[in-house]
Amino acid sequence: MGSRRQAESGGASVRAVSRRTLLAGASAVAVPVAAPIAGPAGLPPAAPELRSPTGGHLVRSWLRIDAQIERLQTRWARLEAWLVREHRWCELSPAEQQALPWVRELRDIDGCLEVLFEKREALIGRLPVDGASDLTELAERLEVVERLIVADEHPEANALVRGVRSDLQAWTASGMPSSGLKDVSGQV
Repeated sequence: MGSRRQAESGGASVRAVSRRTLLAGASAVAVPVAAPIAGPAGLPPAAPELRSPTGGHLVRSWLRIDAQIERLQTRWARLEAWLVREHRWCELSPAEQQALPWVRELRDIDGCLEVLFEKREALIGRLPVDGASDLTELAERLEVVERLIVADEHPEANALVRGVRSDLQAWTASGMPSSGLKDVSGQV
């Protein structure tokens, strides 16, 4: 995740993005919308992102976007390292850099990252904070937390969250019942 912060603050400017790249980035994640779930008699329906399986879809969408950001950042870093090694990228003037054919891919990646950063940011406030339907959804939520806690900055917290997520996934894989979770008050 440290590379995410570097890319976000590394002075990458927004440049023209090809239509193909923009469509590929935009279609990579579909965020489903569900109808509200009826609440108890006389009460308004629960917010879908807090009490329905839609919340799980939002979490999975956030994780897909974050994984795509990570892949693009890795590609960008590898391409830049190759340009530094093979074409002395850092020694070139901006005009000489722009003349290289690989700079277009860097611009396309920058444009895709900008769109994905915005999508990820828009989703984070909509992620459910309670009401998980099973252990799998809890593990997915913990994966979001794990990705938000930068391991280089908070190694202990990141390791703790990663361990809890791993335990939940192991329980789920072992066939332990994962539905019917109780809330803090003991109600199902």
